[in-house]
Amino acid sequence: MTTNELAQLGTTLVNDAQARDIALRMFGGVAIYARCPSIESNQRLQRENKDLDFVVAVDAWTRVSQVFTDRGFVPADESANELRYTQDKVMIKVFQPRLHQDFTLDFTSRLSITPLTLSLADLLLQKLARINFVVEDIQDSAALLVDHRVTDGGDEAEEINRGRLYHIANNDYRLWKTVFDNTVTLEKTFDQYLEPEQAQLAWRRIELVQEVLDGKSHSFGWWAGRVFAG
Repeated sequence: MTTNELAQLGTTLVNDAQARDIALRMFGGVAIYARCPSIESNQRLQRENKDLDFVVAVDAWTRVSQVFTDRGFVPADESANELRYTQDKVMIKVFQPRLHQDFTLDFTSRLSITPLTLSLADLLLQKLARINFVVEDIQDSAALLVDHRVTDGGDEAEEINRGRLYHIANNDYRLWKTVFDNTVTLEKTFDQYLEPEQAQLAWRRIELVQEVLDGKSHSFGWWAGRVFAG
């Protein structure tokens, strides 16, 4: 299944969930493809996507299975924080909004910002919070920064709220350092994936992110983490 087909399927499943009053949102590569038209026109931003990743509201955790089984998906695995379903080599992963990856990111209060995916800031945060910042993360981050303005607050449905990135990263020095280091990596690699004009635009926008990450005051937890990190 192509990424475009996966995005269409994801949209259908989100709408099915909405009809059941379930807050289900896409995140990850397919979600970013759905929000970033530049990927379609730039081969260097295109990558293979095999999975569909979702977060679902905690109060719908026990009900969401019906959304997938009604579309022919078969349960593949289940844990306290993750559900998996498969059909025709398509893997669907569903997570609770308190997402545990390299760092714990809590999207519980963020599911109503946009109707299809996590907010643009949260999509970018989830990429930048990777200790192993691989090519796919760079491609996805570059697409977000080319297609969407970086602002303070603003319309979070269409813009990347840099205040959200600062607010989350400022509470944890290790997370902050990971996010900031990955923004530096992006600056160095934009020209590998973007046309010169796009690379300049993305560079200006990542500078705006860095401006709040490193230019605003830090919390006690941030300073304590820095001390312990040596």
